[in-house]
Amino acid sequence: EPLAEPCPTPHLRSVDRQGVAVVTPILPPDRDPALDEPMLGDLMDHLFRTERIRRPVLWYYTPMALPWTRHLAAAATVYDSMDYLAGFRGAPVGLLGLEEDLLRRTDLVFSGGASLHARMIARHPDAHCFPSSVDVAHFRRARETVADPPDQAGLGRPRIGYAGVIDERIDLDLIDGVAAARPELQVVLVGPIAKIDPSDVPSRPNVHRLGMKPYAELPDYLG
Repeated sequence: EPLAEPCPTPHLRSVDRQGVAVVTPILPPDRDPALDEPMLGDLMDHLFRTERIRRPVLWYYTPMALPWTRHLAAAATVYDSMDYLAGFRGAPVGLLGLEEDLLRRTDLVFSGGASLHARMIARHPDAHCFPSSVDVAHFRRARETVADPPDQAGLGRPRIGYAGVIDERIDLDLIDGVAAARPELQVVLVGPIAKIDPSDVPSRPNVHRLGMKPYAELPDYLG
């Protein structure tokens, strides 16, 4: 995505990552935001000229890139809908309208889960579901582990566990309501807090925030 950094003029930064050129637009921080789209469109035209790109596959992860790429001639267009972006806190105004425009232009849609696919299948004739997978060999250990991690070992039972990012997509009111109604249940939250104030997470004697854990240790907590 475009980055705002001190620079005299808009430009492109290219980094080679194992043979893949990752190109990032760099824009001056004191610019007029109304000029973002024409500036970004000019940078894309410059990239296509200098790299002699002809009719590429345009692969979108966000509809927000459409305003400055819609003019590019493409061999095909793919929309990779891996999250319901409109559900994030602070989602850009107009995102859903741009998504409708992108779907009209898209040849192929990938969805990162069943609920996302349900949104897309009714709106595009060639939508496919690619849900997140499970590292079976890694997490199988949860069925074999016997020792609790130290910061969880002293908690009572029964336990309700969650492992993942704690952000605005989590139903915090539900967690608070369950913890209040069933004080004998221990609610264990494993994972980082992102994009919300930590004080938004329910604070009750039976709600336990254990923080982010190394991937290697997650099966022990789940076990």
